[in-house]
Amino acid sequence: MLALLLRATGADYGYFHGDERINEAAKVLTGQLVPGQFFYPPFINYLNAVALAGLFPVGMVAGWWDSPGSFRAQYFDDPTVFYVTARYVTALCGAALAPLFYAIARTLRLPQPAALALGLLGALFPLGVFLGHIAKGDTALATCTVAVFFALLKRLDADTPRRWDIATGLMVMLALSFKQSAIFILGPLGLAYLILIARSEGLGRGLRSLGLALLVVVILWPLLNIGLMMDLRGFLDYQNIQAVMSVQAEDALRRGLETFSQRTIELVFGLNPIMALTAVLTPLLILLPQNRLPYKPALLAIWSSLTIATLIVCALTGARQPEHLWVANYAGYLLLGGLALAGLMRCPDRAIAMTATLTLCAGLILTAWGAVQPVRQALATPIIDQTDDFIRTRLSDRKILTSMTTHLPQAPAAWDIEQARMERLADKYNVALPERAAERQHLRDQAGEIFYVNMPGVMYGLENVDEDDVTYKVQAHAWPLQKEEWHLPYWRNQGYDIIITRDLSFFLNDSPSDLQRNFYADLTRTCRNIAHFDPVKPLYLEQAVDIFDCVRQP
Repeated sequence: MLALLLRATGADYGYFHGDERINEAAKVLTGQLVPGQFFYPPFINYLNAVALAGLFPVGMVAGWWDSPGSFRAQYFDDPTVFYVTARYVTALCGAALAPLFYAIARTLRLPQPAALALGLLGALFPLGVFLGHIAKGDTALATCTVAVFFALLKRLDADTPRRWDIATGLMVMLALSFKQSAIFILGPLGLAYLILIARSEGLGRGLRSLGLALLVVVILWPLLNIGLMMDLRGFLDYQNIQAVMSVQAEDALRRGLETFSQRTIELVFGLNPIMALTAVLTPLLILLPQNRLPYKPALLAIWSSLTIATLIVCALTGARQPEHLWVANYAGYLLLGGLALAGLMRCPDRAIAMTATLTLCAGLILTAWGAVQPVRQALATPIIDQTDDFIRTRLSDRKILTSMTTHLPQAPAAWDIEQARMERLADKYNVALPERAAERQHLRDQAGEIFYVNMPGVMYGLENVDEDDVTYKVQAHAWPLQKEEWHLPYWRNQGYDIIITRDLSFFLNDSPSDLQRNFYADLTRTCRNIAHFDPVKPLYLEQAVDIFDCVRQP
């Protein structure tokens, strides 16, 4: 219950995350199984669609809508309840880590208090708590990966192994359905699965067990990701974009390990210093003769699979490591570290037992502190209320270019400019724009309309792609930066005299794009900063906002 409470509290935190594909889930309800954006398998869209279908009768009873038509209208008018529903699905998937940690501890015959401590560790997993507030597949990926570990240990402990071979296959299938990168962990673990069973039961039994698990995957994965099978070419095109975004070449392994090491000791996005050190020492702690954990070869195989996956991903991505990248690895390391310490807590040597107990308690305290931070920020009042009020009261008659999210109604002429840009880029790269619902047509004559155009952005990882030398097949909204748009006179000549920036310090100093750094340097030299707002939800991509007036000179 604690695990779910931490992940569900503050689900409506004031923003929609760019990686939340609620529109894809909504389209599934209309029969569209092939997603418009194809970076990951579509199973998460189908799961969210089931939740949205369940939302309909709840809303009927609550009086939120009275027909399918008004249900649809609500989505286009204010989709917040749809996002929150999908976030609750994510929270449920993430909360399952706690009972899995507990069940694995009991499978390893740890006493009840130690198993409860492991369950608490899973409930408090800070990165899991944070990502449990964002409706995407990473949290479920971590849960399913740990579920594979559980099924493997139960397979080695079972009198009826066939059932657990099937269960292992089911968990592998689900993990790969949420995110294909699970293969980096599950591939090495599959080899370990064969070896572990062959050691105790013979090679033939090992091959049959592995074959049965893989058969489950081969049969069910295409069915649960049918949209991918219907447009395999589209999926592969998006994987090419993913490679351009993610794969780094120059000194990637060293830079990747440095970034990973720094990230691992963080309180929210990592494991905290105590559990990070425990994760590194886990093999030694497990192999100590004083540690009486059973199935030590299996635990070491799991640790090795996690470490092989970590090295592979570091070698591919280098320093480009978004926070969600390691959620499955960290969940696995946290589990193993906790198990290693819990195993030593039963040691007859009181000094060793006491050291292990105190270390686990200290790790739990830091983990709890890390878990509180996402919840605290989720419940804070977002600064969008302040920035919208500033724009409404002081800039309503100005022509605005903004990279900050706003809830203010947009002037029709500004909306038309954004649509014309999309159509222009679609023609340039010979791309078909996704079909737009009739309800998406801009509402005219709204009270309080502001002339603002959203600043052109770029997907994380595509900042240095040359618009005239694109190495991937461009897809809608995965445009490279357009050079003309990153020169301040381009906008000034069109009459934009207010420019609202988000995370100015990063784009001015740390952006990997020369175009972006030069644009913001010119902006700070040419225009006057008339307002600054500090973020209160930085975990949820809320960054400092600066408002520049290019008529009033600095």
